[in-house]
This record gives sequence, structure tokens and C-alpha cells, in this order.
Amino acid sequence: MMNNELEDYIVQDPYHPTENEKLAIEELTNKGLVPGDWNSQKAGITEFKDHIRQYMYYEQNCRCAYCRIELPIACCFGQREHIVPKVSHPKWIFEPRNLCFACEKCNNFKWDEEVLKKPHAVAYPTDSKAFMIINPFLDKYSDHIELKEGIIYVGKTKKGRFTIDTCHLYRPELALERAKKRMETEKPETIRTQLLALLSILPISDEGRNKTLENFEKIVDIYKKKHKV
Repeated sequence: MMNNELEDYIVQDPYHPTENEKLAIEELTNKGLVPGDWNSQKAGITEFKDHIRQYMYYEQNCRCAYCRIELPIACCFGQREHIVPKVSHPKWIFEPRNLCFACEKCNNFKWDEEVLKKPHAVAYPTDSKAFMIINPFLDKYSDHIELKEGIIYVGKTKKGRFTIDTCHLYRPELALERAKKRMETEKPETIRTQLLALLSILPISDEGRNKTLENFEKIVDIYKKKHKV
């Protein structure tokens, strides 16, 4: 189950750098790119980073590339994410097809995990089969991950399971966020019953499950106050 087509996007067109950005990137490329070049304070580089973050945020329907949770504009903690890590593949640190938008937690859990089946590729891969992780430019999310009852992430393919494990999509706060979203159209009692059953699937402790249910009840209380139930 996928909540809606806004979550099941494939980015059709990568960011196109401005001429000033191209010149700054070319200057760094000509000397040989290293991971630290990502932190360059050249005007063209800082502009590129700002522009691509904003561009990908909207191209991805304001959602993380990996968990597909919507991140609000006013308090967005999303980050620019290198799909193929910049530490091991610095030659692609400014490659627009290698840059997407991800929430802070997915980005931090993924970190420098190798995602290419052939890490020594010379040219940037453009085939979905080259990637072990879901690539927002190449993969349809629902082909690889099912959202059970719209709450829990379940891998349908090896790539889906790799994405879940690498980005820790089994973290309880994601289940809570999705359960809260469902309360916009469904009764809390129905969702509570399903959440209780689904939490047994997650690789978390009993304490973690109990804490998640406790937090869900707090969300229900807020819902009742909001709707004067």
C-alpha cells in the first residue's frame, strides 16, 4: 500500500546548474575533485548547493528520497544527499543525478554506505540495476517497498530490503508519523489496533514498542483536542 502518488514519484529531470555554477565546478574538477570540495566557499559552489536542495525538494514532492515522509517547508530539516557517497566517489560530488533530498535521519543512517553493485564504475551509472538502494531518479518506490496498512515498511525486493536496512526505515517514529497521517481520514481506534499488530514486525525492543504505543496515545489526545471529540 502506498498512501498516494505523491510518494511514488520518479524524478524525471535532474537539476541544471547555472553558468556561474558550472564554471566553479569545472575549476574544482580540473584540479581533481576530493570530498572536501563539497565544502568549498566559492560563490558558484554555495549557490549550486542552495539551488539543488530547493530544486530537489520540490521535484521530490517535498518528501525524503528514502522514507517518503513529507517534510514541511517552514521547519524543514532535510539535507542534500549524495546517493553514491562522496567519500568513496568524489568525482561525482557535483553530479546532479547523484544528488537528492533526504530527511536528516535517513541521510545520517545511510551515511557512507556503498550503494553500487560495481563500486569501481568509471562513468556515473544510469541503469537502476547498478544500484543496491532505491534511486529517486530511476526507481518506482512501490516496486520495491510496500507500506503495510500505510504504516510499516516491508521490502518487496532485495533493493527494497537494502533501503529499509540502510536507512533504518523500521524506526518507530516513522510508524507513528504514518499512523498520525491516517487519522486525518480514519478513526484512531482502528489505527491503534493495526499499529499494535504491526509493531511486532519491527526489529525493536519491547520497551521500544511500549514507548511507541505511549506516544501514539499522546497523538490521539492531540487529535481529540483538535477535533473536540
